[in-house]
Amino acid sequence: PNEPGLNEVLNPAWISQALRHLLSSRRIWIVVIGMVGLWLLSGFYMVGPGEQGLVLTFGRLTGEPRQSGLHYRLPAPIQSNFVVDTAQVRTAEVGYRTEAGSQNVVLEEAQMLTGDENILDINFEVQWKILDAKKYLFNVRDPEQLVKNAAESAMREVIGRTPIAKA
Repeated sequence: PNEPGLNEVLNPAWISQALRHLLSSRRIWIVVIGMVGLWLLSGFYMVGPGEQGLVLTFGRLTGEPRQSGLHYRLPAPIQSNFVVDTAQVRTAEVGYRTEAGSQNVVLEEAQMLTGDENILDINFEVQWKILDAKKYLFNVRDPEQLVKNAAESAMREVIGRTPIAKA
């Protein structure tokens, strides 16, 4: 009974009145406050056990690493956060790659020259953990590759000084 007919809906006065009612200043403020509230709630983040959380303010690291628990940072774009698993044991494979359950040899890494100039084919794995999340994220471009290269280099040095009989 109170629904407007087609003639009333197309009436500019009715459209103007409906828009004024929808866009009343009270409703606009409720929507704006609700949106700001949701934006502020987006700043909560969790750091799990065995993890460290880092907060960046406008791209610059601020404060100390956060330990496990619920934390708050200012929402984007003011602050952002990274959570790094420091309890996980990571591995670097040298001389081979494990793919789909099988090991494929990587000759460039596996073949090493011994102290008495013999070629030795060696495969090994290095296990490592992150101790400092800040250094892991911001001091090295590719930490996984760095660990693999350092392990390969150290093994080449030891094998290079050792005769084949002792290797």
